[in-house]
Amino acid sequence: MRKGAGPVLICAALGIAFLCGLGVWQVKRLAWKTALIAQLEARVSAKPTTLADALSRMRTGEDVEYLRVAVDAADESHLVLRKQTVANSEAAWEGIAGYHSNDGAEVLVDLGASTVGPTQITGPAHFEALLRRHGLGQGIFDPTNAVAENRWHWWDLPAMQKALGLKSAPPVVLQLVGEHGSSPYQPAEPKVELNNNHLGYAITWFGLAAALAGVAGAFVFGRERR
Repeated sequence: MRKGAGPVLICAALGIAFLCGLGVWQVKRLAWKTALIAQLEARVSAKPTTLADALSRMRTGEDVEYLRVAVDAADESHLVLRKQTVANSEAAWEGIAGYHSNDGAEVLVDLGASTVGPTQITGPAHFEALLRRHGLGQGIFDPTNAVAENRWHWWDLPAMQKALGLKSAPPVVLQLVGEHGSSPYQPAEPKVELNNNHLGYAITWFGLAAALAGVAGAFVFGRERR
């Protein structure tokens, strides 16, 4: 080996080890995310529990994301907040209403999407829903919610609860499951919305490690041939 190649090989080896370490970390993340998605999907399709039970479990610190719940409420008229969304590649409104369940709980309910977006609906009184959290706050490109005009762009749960007169609602939203009579709002198909790109990241890091090894090998081979 010619003089001067040693430092290059040492740096290359350190770089390869670092890149492989990142690749291994992403493989572990892939296994964790795959197991988490499977767990959440099981909750989506499981037999529903009561809203009171779900909220009680949440207050003890248990993870209740995507827990399926059954709700009984009064068959009454509801004010609907309208949040801008897209449904079937069209601009639409996502309806959010406040419900008082028969067991005394207050909660926000995501009714689904509608191109019409009425601001008043009646019912449903009995429904199933997925318990969801929306705590990400306002995104960089999200406009300010026009509360007075009932035009919402992001999930501001405290402001939504205030607008609907809910005084003790928890920081969660019930995502309605299934169609409900003649309601103009159509709930989305229940599914787990979690990105799982860790396999692609792992391939990228291992690929960069292989490329670095190739460059280092070509460098040494080229110097030996001179």
